[in-house]
Amino acid sequence: MKKVLLQTLLMFLLGSAWAQTRTISGKVTDERGESLPSVNVKVKGTAIVTAAAADGTYKLSVPGTESVLVFSFIGYKPKEIKVGGQTVINVSLEPDSKLLNEVVAIGYQTVRRRDLVTAVSSVTAKDLKDNPTLSAAEALQGKLAGVQVTVADGQPGASADIYIRGRTSITQSGSPLYIVDGIQVDGALNALSPQDIESIDVLKDAASTSIYGARGSNGVVIITTKGGTNTNGKTTVNYNNSFSIQKLPKELDVMGPFDFLEFQYERSKITGDTSYIARYYKTGNPYSRITDYQNVDNIDWQKIMFGRNALQQTHNISISGGTKQTQYNLSGTYNDQEGILLYTQYKRGLINFRFDHQASSKLKISFNVRYNNNVLDGQGTADAGGAQSNNLRQIVRYQPILVPNQTLDYYDAAEAAATSGNGLSLINPLEEMQQQYRKRSNNVLNINASVNYNITKRLVFRSVAAIDYNNTNMRTFDDTITYNARTTGGKQPLITVTNNNVRTINNSNTLDYNNPAIMGSKHSIDVLVGQETYQTYTVVNGLDLRNYPIGTSPDQAFANYSLAQTVQPPTVSEIPIQNFSLFSRVSYNYAGKYFATFNLRADASSVFGPQNKWGYFPSASLAWRVSDENFMKNQNLVSDLKLRLSYGSVGNNRISPFSYGNFFAPGKSYYLNDLFVFGASTTSLGNPDLKWESQLSRNIGIDVAFFKGRLQLTVDAYRNTTSNLLLSNVIPTNSGYSSQLQNVGATQNTGLEIQLNGTIMQTKNFRWTGNFNIAWNKNIIKSLGAQQSFTVNSGFFNSSQQPADYLVKVGEEVGTFYGLKNDGYYKISDFDATPYSNPLYPWATTKYTLKAGVPTSSISSTTVQPGTQKFVDVVPDGKITTADYTVIGHALPKGIGGFGQTFAYKNFDLNIFLNFSYGNQVANYNKLEFTSTYSNGANLLSSFNDRYRTVDPRTGVQVQGVPSAAVGVIGASPDILNALNGNAKYWIPVQSVEWDNNQSFALESGSFIRLNNVTLGYTLPRNVTNRIKVSSLRVFITGTNLGTITGYTGYDPDVSTRRGSPVTAGADYSAFPKARVFTAGLNVSF
Repeated sequence: MKKVLLQTLLMFLLGSAWAQTRTISGKVTDERGESLPSVNVKVKGTAIVTAAAADGTYKLSVPGTESVLVFSFIGYKPKEIKVGGQTVINVSLEPDSKLLNEVVAIGYQTVRRRDLVTAVSSVTAKDLKDNPTLSAAEALQGKLAGVQVTVADGQPGASADIYIRGRTSITQSGSPLYIVDGIQVDGALNALSPQDIESIDVLKDAASTSIYGARGSNGVVIITTKGGTNTNGKTTVNYNNSFSIQKLPKELDVMGPFDFLEFQYERSKITGDTSYIARYYKTGNPYSRITDYQNVDNIDWQKIMFGRNALQQTHNISISGGTKQTQYNLSGTYNDQEGILLYTQYKRGLINFRFDHQASSKLKISFNVRYNNNVLDGQGTADAGGAQSNNLRQIVRYQPILVPNQTLDYYDAAEAAATSGNGLSLINPLEEMQQQYRKRSNNVLNINASVNYNITKRLVFRSVAAIDYNNTNMRTFDDTITYNARTTGGKQPLITVTNNNVRTINNSNTLDYNNPAIMGSKHSIDVLVGQETYQTYTVVNGLDLRNYPIGTSPDQAFANYSLAQTVQPPTVSEIPIQNFSLFSRVSYNYAGKYFATFNLRADASSVFGPQNKWGYFPSASLAWRVSDENFMKNQNLVSDLKLRLSYGSVGNNRISPFSYGNFFAPGKSYYLNDLFVFGASTTSLGNPDLKWESQLSRNIGIDVAFFKGRLQLTVDAYRNTTSNLLLSNVIPTNSGYSSQLQNVGATQNTGLEIQLNGTIMQTKNFRWTGNFNIAWNKNIIKSLGAQQSFTVNSGFFNSSQQPADYLVKVGEEVGTFYGLKNDGYYKISDFDATPYSNPLYPWATTKYTLKAGVPTSSISSTTVQPGTQKFVDVVPDGKITTADYTVIGHALPKGIGGFGQTFAYKNFDLNIFLNFSYGNQVANYNKLEFTSTYSNGANLLSSFNDRYRTVDPRTGVQVQGVPSAAVGVIGASPDILNALNGNAKYWIPVQSVEWDNNQSFALESGSFIRLNNVTLGYTLPRNVTNRIKVSSLRVFITGTNLGTITGYTGYDPDVSTRRGSPVTAGADYSAFPKARVFTAGLNVSF
């Protein structure tokens, strides 16, 4: 009886379960009734999910009649339907107006992305979240077509240079204009926390940038920070953190102890100076000969100085919320980054508060306060000037060996004295770094407020006002052994203090009339008129105090200036700049298909003379949404198609103020009526006719969406011509001056940009999206006024002795390298060999005389011999001189871009991003210096183990002598020299020519493809987060700068350390190496 009851109960339960579980099928279509493939269909609150087939049909089992199906698809509103008693559920999804109406900032206004008529590229907070960098600029690398982002080096807190569509000016700034929440903020991407950014819109053509007039010639970057949302009065708390380890990705390969000493021995034979090499096998040294050093431990100074696992941490917390009328967002960010170089560190604290309040149906007010404090400690690898205080030089070139009884941080005074070639003594880098104090403190306070008032339903008045305080304080201290103390401080401590204060006031007022349906028709018009004032006041103070008592600490020196025995006169400069602008925009469209926009801006600037204060910048753009035409209706391939055309002009007023005037300087004293009178004279010839640099831009573009928006393609082609460039132009000498600043130059940038984004695959548990962009740009100099060319020195070479290393020439590009073309070295076959005998030189059996027709070198005082560095006789005149300088390379890349893939499987997400650049050269000035020897004791790159040798390394016997006027060039027989050097790749590195002249040897390919970022994340399921009382929680790990494929032999090909001039791009000297970073982080919302 019991068994019968159990069987009956089991059959009842199974029947009940069968009655509840059922299979649901159906079809998903769009608003026009067309099939939607790959729609996600999920049973709400469960893991049951499927995806619609290519024809929109789906099928899945549900637990019961109370189940709710959720239908979701990119670009469409999600829809929920209760199953009830249904077995077939057909669904029609509506387009998501939020996505269709996604807005883009275009300057004083926003516009729906689909209605854009200009060239604009954008990223959002979602695009930035997977790159936990401290700089938003760095996170943009490779993500936007036509936008080149170069981080100068890897120093903590290093700023980035951003160029949009190439280099436009030759002498003036190429930096774009940054607008943050409607206010101009210089260098905003380097100052803002990426966690505070909602979106970044980059305006690239003149039709979009001309509304900013004189400030928009280099493009405009519009940044919108995060604000609050309507949470029905609830408060949302978001906390993000990340912890990182930074490591040096690669080292420069330098000579080890034995190779180093072998070369120093060879050098002593060449120079005749044996004092240095004798230190290593003199009496009392346990090693009596060089070969004893073959197994001595190598002192890897790069590993010692750069080898630590530098820690980095970021914490960001935001508190936001609001109601329909009031929204707020308060965020705070703290960054702490150790540099991979010892004694370097960067700390930053940011606070951002944004408040928006709809006071009435007509009035909305907004308020924003930002404060940024950042402190950089440590010297880094070099000052911005050159070799004198170059710590990288010390790290690479210092002896890779410790003399017995020396400690790792031992200051070897004898070594410093013996290696003082060019006055640049080699000093233990660990000790020298401890004797240098560098601290840069920066404080920025920005306060801005805005008012929106609806005068009528269609007429809106908006006013934005802001004030910005920016203070930068730089303190340096050099103790006794540093270069600065030895050369300017009498081998006593010295300090410098620089204080820079900038106050900025910005106000704009606009009236905006919008009528989306004029008299109920399909005609729509928007008219904007406005006025803006922008003024800055900069005050810079400097102190230089020297000869502090030996033993004075940095704290003591900065606390008591009176201890200094020598006080240089303090320096003070004050620079006021005022700008006033009027602008207007008229936008028209018919039926959302035909668009026309016209802009006009008039700017007045105090940096120009009274005759040319005003500049006028018009633009126009047209667009046609082809996809809305009737002939495009009966097809499923193209879901949106828009053609764009724009033409306009913008200006550039970023020049030194008062360049139009004559300036006087004291020092020209004279006698007047037998009295000695102190006088002054003009230092430059002013030009009251100076006016704006202006750029004429033409752009044609196409925006296409395929497969119901799953694939989006944007293509833009442009030509930008910049004219009236401000250059120092040659003038007749009877004026009393050789040159004058004039508007005479012109450049041109022509390019093509392609941006592709799409959803590649989507199933019930898996989603794969990708993006790709590439941009090509060709730069050319069209005019230089009366002169056809001139040169610019990057600062690496001594301009008083050698030509500069960059050429500015009509027909060439900005950033053209100028120098000698290498031709290897002089071979034995370049010389006539005749017998020679001299008892003073028993090893010399042959005299070598340069053959007729082989060019000799007059560029240095060194007599040519076998193994001497050789150059191409470009002229040709039978000798190598500075007249043989020629174009040897170009710094600007032909193409740049990026490639990203995002995969999501259930709660896991994986993002992979690569960026690339190709077609340019980098001047590896590190290599040029680190393969030459202007003093004893300098280590070389290990590649020069494969050099031409004048001493037989097997026997230590000299086989080739030092050329002299009395003897000439002598050595062993050609057979012996060829046997020793037949496969040598490089020349004798003991002659001044190697690093005193720019040359093609220094240039290397700057092309690269970099695995920039890989992020793996996991988001906890909702049922788990509900139990732990959080809204969402995601953990992630990230690798940054994971690998680079490049032919460049330096630390990193994406570098530019000589940024003082727009034309000196692509120079790499003493750059702080960029780190490889491994990060773990957490995103949690409450």
